[in-house]
Amino acid sequence: MHTRHIMSSPVTTVSPSTAVDECLRIIARTGFTVLPVVDESQHLVGIVSEGDLLRAKFHSLPRADLSVSETMTTPVVAMTPDTDISDLASAMLRSGLRGIPIVHEHDVIGIVTRRDLLALLTMDDTRIAKDVQHRLDVYAGSRRWTVEITDGTVAITGLALDDPEREVVTALAAGVPGVADVQFTQS
Repeated sequence: MHTRHIMSSPVTTVSPSTAVDECLRIIARTGFTVLPVVDESQHLVGIVSEGDLLRAKFHSLPRADLSVSETMTTPVVAMTPDTDISDLASAMLRSGLRGIPIVHEHDVIGIVTRRDLLALLTMDDTRIAKDVQHRLDVYAGSRRWTVEITDGTVAITGLALDDPEREVVTALAAGVPGVADVQFTQS
C-alpha cells in the first residue's frame, strides 16, 4: 500500500511569514498536529508542529510578531504518493515526526500523520467492505456488484469475466486502505 491511499488531502499549509498565534489557532480549529510550510510558489520549505509552536510561545520572550520562519523545522522529511506505507512509518518513527508531507515534484498534495497510520492499523474487514462497496456504488450509480472481505481479500460478485469495467472496479477496490487483494466470484 502506498501513501496516496491514506494521505489526507487537501492539506492545510502556512507560509513562513504566518504568525505563530495564527498557526496555533489553525491547529486548535482543525485538530492537525503539524502544518507544512510553503513558499510563494507553493513549494515545501519546512514544517511546523504543535511542539514547535508551544516551544516558541513558552520558551522565548513573548513577541506578537513571532513567525513560522523562526520556529519551523527545515529541511523537512517528505515522501511521494508512491512511497510504501512501511517506509513512511519507518521514517516517521526514526525522525520522531508527527506527520510527513506528501509531495509531487515540489508541491504539497497531502500529509500522512500518526493518526492516519493508527486508523490504517485499526481498520477491520467490515469497515473495509463498506468503503469498497461505497466506491463501487458511486462509480456505478447504483448497487451493481456486491462485496465481501476476509482478511483484506475483497471478493466482488456480479461482474462477468469479460466485462470491460473489470480493471476500473479492481483499481477502485484496491485503492481502499486495508485491501490486500481483489478477486471476482460468480453469482
